[in-house]
Amino acid sequence: SKLTLLLQASMTGGKVIMIAALSPASINYSETLSTLRFADRIKQIKIKSTMNVSTDPVAEMKKAMEELRAKMQAEIDSLKAAGATGGVITDPAKKAELLALLEEKRETEKRIQEDMAKRIKELEQGSGDREREREQIDKMQAGAFAGLSVKKASEEKRPHFVNLHDDARLAETLVYPFDPGVTLIGRMNKENPPKIEFNGMGITKDHCEVEFDAEGMKVYLTPRSTGRCLVNGKKISARTELRHQNRVWLGNNYALRFCFPGQEAQGEGRPEPPDYFFAEAEVAENAGKSASSGKPGSALLTDELRHKLAEAERKIDQANIIASDLEQEVIFAPKIYENRATKETDVVVAVNFGGFSTLIWPWAKFNVRLAEMVSMWTEWQGMEGTGNKPHREEDVNPFIDKEPQLIGEADVWLNALANMVEFVADTAILSHFGQVEGKLKLELQPCDKNGKPGPWDDAEEDLDPFVDDPQELLDKDITFEVRVHGVLLDVSGGVCRYKKTFVRYKFNSGDDQEQWSQTREDPNATFNPKYKFTQQHRVHVTSDVLRHISSGKMTFQLWGTVSTQDDSRPGTASDGKGGGGGGIAARLEAKRKEVEKLEAQLQQKEKVLQQKELQIAEKKKLLAQLSG
Repeated sequence: SKLTLLLQASMTGGKVIMIAALSPASINYSETLSTLRFADRIKQIKIKSTMNVSTDPVAEMKKAMEELRAKMQAEIDSLKAAGATGGVITDPAKKAELLALLEEKRETEKRIQEDMAKRIKELEQGSGDREREREQIDKMQAGAFAGLSVKKASEEKRPHFVNLHDDARLAETLVYPFDPGVTLIGRMNKENPPKIEFNGMGITKDHCEVEFDAEGMKVYLTPRSTGRCLVNGKKISARTELRHQNRVWLGNNYALRFCFPGQEAQGEGRPEPPDYFFAEAEVAENAGKSASSGKPGSALLTDELRHKLAEAERKIDQANIIASDLEQEVIFAPKIYENRATKETDVVVAVNFGGFSTLIWPWAKFNVRLAEMVSMWTEWQGMEGTGNKPHREEDVNPFIDKEPQLIGEADVWLNALANMVEFVADTAILSHFGQVEGKLKLELQPCDKNGKPGPWDDAEEDLDPFVDDPQELLDKDITFEVRVHGVLLDVSGGVCRYKKTFVRYKFNSGDDQEQWSQTREDPNATFNPKYKFTQQHRVHVTSDVLRHISSGKMTFQLWGTVSTQDDSRPGTASDGKGGGGGGIAARLEAKRKEVEKLEAQLQQKEKVLQQKELQIAEKKKLLAQLSG
């Protein structure tokens, strides 16, 4: 297998150590079991250690021949010394033995020479086979590394990508070269295998292609799917020329730098090659421009916020890809949000549900839901080819949000209470980003010492709590009523986006100890929810309270649950009659019938009005005759 091929260099040291990464999730049961089986096979490997010393076979043979020749010469010399008489051997037996040894020596030398010549010939013939074997191993390694070069970046002369990483020890360790022609990059695909295979989140089949024009010495990157392709921090959708030192992001996690040996002069000319943090910063800068939507001061983003925006850009692209793969009609987008109370700036996520309604998710909430989205996507990957998709109940589906959402806030200034006079408000409700979501109808009604709200007639004039100078209220208790009548939501979209709405408020929104006062919930998906809420408050006026009612405000929050496309259909839960089904067409038909009914009522009233006018004209005529 590819894994065994990659690990073969680690299995020659007499000991094999493998760390198996497992998942406790039940959906990863098959992967966990497969990993454990592989680890068990690794444990059963027995390795015999041998000294890995490269030798020259020809030199070894020559050495053996010299040793044998020296040994035989030593034996001959010893025989001569033993039977020598004046340098001449007289014993016929000794002489015959000596001649036999000499003949054996000649035969041995001849045999060794022939064997050496044969082995040299075999070695020369085998060098071609070894070269072919080496080439085959290189091809297997290239397949296992999915387009990686076995050369270092400094040795690679072809245009290529090098990986970027936030850990300097891992950066620029992977080299992806490009040959003349077109190089396809993407996920594993049996029908159309890519030359460079990436399988991380956000990588699609046939993700993109790199075209190397060897004659013109140009390299182009062309996206071939909806996958994420960034060049120098900007998303591209068409054929784009790459220059030396350009930064490229593919999918969510592949950060690369383009290198073009020999074409450095046509590159960006930076003295130092851009690293991972440089690439991340420019992604954050471009994300900040789109997320801030032209807000004043958006160019003054802090480094922390820029880093968070870069992270948000990657994760939100990941969430959009998952939603697309799982056929969920949800679109995510990063936004910069300024807290109206604290003026602190943070990153939030705008969630658009199929163009029907848009919610704002805090960053922490998005991260929790993204983890479940990834779990669903991983489960879907295991089902690929079966036509099935993972199922989640609505209460645990990360793409469905039935939690109450903050629709907007309305500020009501309290200076009327400083003089204890009635205040009737018809205040705009502003969303997170300053858009008008509707109007809030409420009253602040001062009460007398008996807790009774006005108005007071002439006989009760002494009970009227009005004061000319707010200082007169200092160190006294005041009582007032808050009356929330209802809300008129923005109708420009033609569809009511919220149901189960309610209003809550605090007398002092900066007091964390104060409990929220809350109206009842209107369950209907209506543009004009009614609350008919009244609550009386009694406050002891200190200097801080006096300052608050003289120049401060109360913030009223409107909350609600996102309505579905069926919630405005007659006979559904939105009108209290139960049922389900329907869609935009059904709701439009219901609205049309409702308008027709109102027009009929209007025509009827116009007829009644005309009859009344005729009666008035006749009475005027009769009155004129009587007076004449």
